[in-house]
Amino acid sequence: MNCKLTRRIGSASIRTSDYKKKSVGFGDIVKFVPVILTLCALLPSSAADANDFPTQARVEFVLRCMDSNGGQKYEILYSCTCVIDKIADQIAYDEFVEAEVFAQLQSTAGERGGVFRDPERASLLVKKLSDLTKVAEQSCFVGSVKNTTE
Repeated sequence: MNCKLTRRIGSASIRTSDYKKKSVGFGDIVKFVPVILTLCALLPSSAADANDFPTQARVEFVLRCMDSNGGQKYEILYSCTCVIDKIADQIAYDEFVEAEVFAQLQSTAGERGGVFRDPERASLLVKKLSDLTKVAEQSCFVGSVKNTTE
């Protein structure tokens, strides 16, 4: 009769002869790939979060930037595209939209305009967007492109 020694772990018993050191092979790693991919997908990525700007919003910004910096020229297109990319790296799209709305509607006269001028959040977001835009424009040579292409 062949008798094997067993150890009890919880409610299961494991044969000690089956309990050996096992080297980890490629097949063992492949088993964990779906788990690893799922975890990676669930983790927030700052690059993905920062670049959540829809294409339409980017195009609208670039067109406004081009209009205010010398018109439709390739040099200005590239510079304005660079600006929105740099802004998108620094601010979430929801904040960007809110800041743009506050900035555009602050000049509304009277009591209605106060809704966009008076809140502290409005001034903070407008200042943040303004500062980001200035730094991005300097970095992307927006002003110098306008002057050299005329």
